[in-house]
Amino acid sequence: MRIGVILASHGEFARAALGAVEMIAGKQPDVVALGLTAEKSLETFEAEMRDAYEALHADCDLVVTLCDIYGGTPFNVTTRCLLNGMDMVAYTGLSMPVVVELLLTRDGLDSADAVRSQLTAAHAGAQQEIKAPVVAAADEDDDLDL
Repeated sequence: MRIGVILASHGEFARAALGAVEMIAGKQPDVVALGLTAEKSLETFEAEMRDAYEALHADCDLVVTLCDIYGGTPFNVTTRCLLNGMDMVAYTGLSMPVVVELLLTRDGLDSADAVRSQLTAAHAGAQQEIKAPVVAAADEDDDLDL
């Protein structure tokens, strides 16, 4: 199954996230990053979303949209696209861990339900507390290997 991905955010976050992910995973085909900037109207952003969807939908079996925050304009545009009949899987919570997980596993996903399961698991594991190991009475001269 060929999966196309739209990343949608306020500002340049989606483009920056894609750029950072491509540093880790290499150039990614079938991915479009859209940013709603202060200079861009809602209508222009919605037209960009529609154009991205149509281009990906023409070549891919499934389109997945990840937008930044629930209730924001990219979310509202995504919702409007769904209401207007665009067949896609759509989630909020755009983050690097989720994008990396989706892009690195999408070739092995064979259905929209598999994509949903993968995204749900990625979201659940994306936030982890970082804890420093407890060091037993280290001298000031000791080097810590991390």
